[in-house]
Amino acid sequence: MPIIFARVDDRLIHGQVVQAWLPELNIDEVVIPCPKDKEHRLNKNLLRLCLPFEYELTILEPCHCVEYMEDSDKRILLLMESLQDMDPLLKDGLQIPTLNIGGMHFKEQALKLAENVFLNEQDKQTLRILNDLGIDIETRAVPSSKSVSIKEIL
Repeated sequence: MPIIFARVDDRLIHGQVVQAWLPELNIDEVVIPCPKDKEHRLNKNLLRLCLPFEYELTILEPCHCVEYMEDSDKRILLLMESLQDMDPLLKDGLQIPTLNIGGMHFKEQALKLAENVFLNEQDKQTLRILNDLGIDIETRAVPSSKSVSIKEIL
């Protein structure tokens, strides 16, 4: 599976991703899982405009993501809006060594974990599951920032 980097960032495609992560990682394609019930909130055309033309953008229902990425020969950045977007991917056999959390901004009943990372109880539960699966979880805005392990914080 050619996933070069997996990131959770509620802003999806924005300056940090475009200006820092994509060039650093030599990515060919950004894959975003998007469940049908969230599709109405996701402006696919705007996301495409935010991404430079040399990068492909694929937005798929989560049930199709793992198979799509397994069959791909492109260098993929898997970009998710929330930690809960990981659940169906893990059930379909997604295997990643590391997960980067770039931004999970304030929401009700969430505690600040790090700069731009706020977690509610559901988020913490998902992080514990990911940790139990042996996935290293870090929070880091850009490649040049210091990586902070979530294990240390949780």
